[in-house]
Amino acid sequence: MRKTCSLALVLLAAGAFAQETATPPPSTAPAAPAAPKAAARAPRIGVVDMGKVSTDSLLGKGLAAQLETLRNEINSEGTKKQAEIDKLGAQIQALQEELQKQENVLSPEAVDKKKQEIVKKERERRAFGEDSQAEIERMKDRAQQKAQALDNEFQTKIRPHIEVVVKERGLDILLDGRVVLGAVAKEFDISQDVVIKSDDAERAQKSKSASDKPAAPKPAASPAPAPAPTPQP
Repeated sequence: MRKTCSLALVLLAAGAFAQETATPPPSTAPAAPAAPKAAARAPRIGVVDMGKVSTDSLLGKGLAAQLETLRNEINSEGTKKQAEIDKLGAQIQALQEELQKQENVLSPEAVDKKKQEIVKKERERRAFGEDSQAEIERMKDRAQQKAQALDNEFQTKIRPHIEVVVKERGLDILLDGRVVLGAVAKEFDISQDVVIKSDDAERAQKSKSASDKPAAPKPAASPAPAPAPTPQP
């Protein structure tokens, strides 16, 4: 790049020199000095890694804990439902084994009764499984909606801190770290500055909330003991 610029300057100088030698000398009157041109400033660029901000900040960790609670609730409910389905399956298997052992000694009516009981249990298990699956899907849908709401909350709360850092650094362009190829130089990465701003705000909010809580009422004072009666003479 420097060689190209140097060559251009050399050619420009050579052309000016040739023009000067081929044309008559200009007037001897002094020319007015040209106004100096301001050098163009390169734009200041920053990069923010929202994944790092979400993972490292107190705000992101708090929202992530809420999502983890939802996942645990879904997993716990799924485990509970599956245990009930397995229990019904074990009951069906026990009835089938019992029928196989007693089929030769039971009356046709008793055999038919046990078969109907098995069919009833199988229907019960199937219906319970379908209801359980539908309930788990509803829980997942609610969790998805909650996750979207939490993400919106995170974006809303973190944006002012990003804007403050951008202003403090005098940045002209801010890039999302997810679209930047390769490693980002430390001087361009504002993620940690955003985390610090967000954490300071979260701590201040918690401190304010704690100070705004009404003080616990003091226990009522015990009544003074009644004076002892004066003995009569």
